[in-house]
Amino acid sequence: MAKKLGERLVDNGLVTKEAVEQALQQQKITGHKLGDCLVELGHIAELALLRFLATELNTRFVTTEKLAKAKVSQDVLDKVPVRMAESQLFMPIAIDPERKILSIVAAEPQNTAMIDELALVTGMEEVYAFIGLRSAIVAAIKKHYYGDVSAFNTLEAGVSGAHARPDLAGAGVDASGTRTGSGSRNGAMALRLETDERARSSIGAPGTAVGQPTGLKNLIGMVRGSVADNDFAETLNILVGLLEANRKELRGHSAQVARQAALVGRRMGYSPRDVSNLAIAGYLHDLGKPPNRHFTLANNAANHEWQKEAARYVRAPLRLFETVRLPSAVTQILMQMYEAYDGTGVPGGYTGEDIHFGARILAAVDSSLDLMKNSANALGAVLHREEALKHLSESSGTLYDPMVVDVVGQIHSGDLLRQRLQVDGRQLMVADPEEAVRTDLMDALSKRGLVTQAVASIDGAIDACLAGEADLLVIGLRFGMADVCGLIDLVRKQPANAALPVIVLGEPPDSMGKERLSQVGPSAIISMPLDPDGAAGTIQGIYRDRIINGGPGRVVRGSFDEIGPLALMQLLGRSKKSGRVSFRADTTEGFLHFEKGKLVYATFNGETGEGALKTLARTEVAEFGYDPEALLLDMPQLDADAEAVVSDLQKD
Repeated sequence: MAKKLGERLVDNGLVTKEAVEQALQQQKITGHKLGDCLVELGHIAELALLRFLATELNTRFVTTEKLAKAKVSQDVLDKVPVRMAESQLFMPIAIDPERKILSIVAAEPQNTAMIDELALVTGMEEVYAFIGLRSAIVAAIKKHYYGDVSAFNTLEAGVSGAHARPDLAGAGVDASGTRTGSGSRNGAMALRLETDERARSSIGAPGTAVGQPTGLKNLIGMVRGSVADNDFAETLNILVGLLEANRKELRGHSAQVARQAALVGRRMGYSPRDVSNLAIAGYLHDLGKPPNRHFTLANNAANHEWQKEAARYVRAPLRLFETVRLPSAVTQILMQMYEAYDGTGVPGGYTGEDIHFGARILAAVDSSLDLMKNSANALGAVLHREEALKHLSESSGTLYDPMVVDVVGQIHSGDLLRQRLQVDGRQLMVADPEEAVRTDLMDALSKRGLVTQAVASIDGAIDACLAGEADLLVIGLRFGMADVCGLIDLVRKQPANAALPVIVLGEPPDSMGKERLSQVGPSAIISMPLDPDGAAGTIQGIYRDRIINGGPGRVVRGSFDEIGPLALMQLLGRSKKSGRVSFRADTTEGFLHFEKGKLVYATFNGETGEGALKTLARTEVAEFGYDPEALLLDMPQLDADAEAVVSDLQKD
């Protein structure tokens, strides 16, 4: 007999047996489905449940948040009787009249009798059913059929609560690695987790205000404390972009610096918190400085007068925010971004690793982008990518940190971006105190087409897990039994991360250690000394299982400097991708939507369909973001193979 949903969720490590029992009791009271009850009680994140169910049923899912934002035309509502939608628990969202396809969100998309009846009633040739929560579908019916604009209000608050982190002052792991009671939190790991959690709750999203005498400073100051980290970063991106709209060759420069510097920081193994501070500094680094001078380490070294001015203006962004408490790391990065690796920079003449790592990264990224974009740089010409990278290489060890130069070269090649697009933004996190272990394992995993980031500290691993930045975590036992067990225990208690595979590098020294580790349940243990290729094979196998069981995709951001529009379309088409690519070029925006490698929707610069594609193909400078989880809720206008479209555009 087929296993019930609760058993399947337990088998896949998404919930505990105790959670299922509580949900069954809740079900007796409310009559809701088991999955809805698990979400309502906070035992599993809505996203994790829907991904799991969608994978089992070979369909896609729509979250409560996306269904609440969906725009459903009156034509769609007129086509489907409300009584039928209510009785069968589905919500129609889009119709393609040419291909006669109806898209719905259903609580039971596997109900073929309902699908067949709906096709008959509406005269459609195909009904495509996404899966959604019963409660979200009921709210959508109330909103769209009955005009209840508040239908989602209470519901969204409840779902948000289900995503909240568990109380970290609950059951933990003691200093020996053994689970403790509900009130005990012993050991160094427990102290760090509590301290980190208090800091997060008191500070809010990392970031700061952007300021010019325009009022934007106060706006971002308010935003900082009221939105999530990702939303705050996107807000900073938009507002600083508006401030830079008149910079001609340097439009969008700060956003690109922030994004590329963050990529370099992740690649070099810095923690999510460090990377966040680095990105903030990237957004702010040019504010308050003269419009006719773009100070960079390359420009300063080529022109002594520029270097003297840079020393005077280095504090400009900080003066704008004297009333705003910037993170100390951001302040240090901004103050040292014109310091040269050999000590010839300004304002302090610091050398080597005495310069903040973030400043070393920002200096190399800022210089390379300026050389490739700005004809008014101190060299007097825009350089090709290869020439700009040659400048970094020739100045490695004098102006720039050699390790940073190597990673910047990897970023500019576009190879890492292509790899991230091919794996839908998913990434592995390797945490080990030994650099050789991290590097060897990352190289072996990269050869298998997997995107890997690294951190050198247990705090970095904690930050990565709490920030949801890892689809699989590899952690070295060199951090200590208590810390490793505490981290795994923390991950298992979070609904959004309950199914996260955690692989331990190194075996416990004795039977007691093995028992302690088995209590927290790692996905696998890899023996040391490390065999990189063998370990990579084991990790890849577990990683594939994670994707098969509904591992999430992530938004991947890039620019046409790294991959052009035609190459981007060709890559997504060849890889049979589904999702949306949103573009921003100056004040022009648009998006393409893909379904299994086919282009089904295009809009750009006020044009749609083939016209939008032709305009986009001629665009040389733009930033983009690929969201593999996005759904098309508009009527499709295209049904074209992306590779064939690219071939036709190349002929024009």
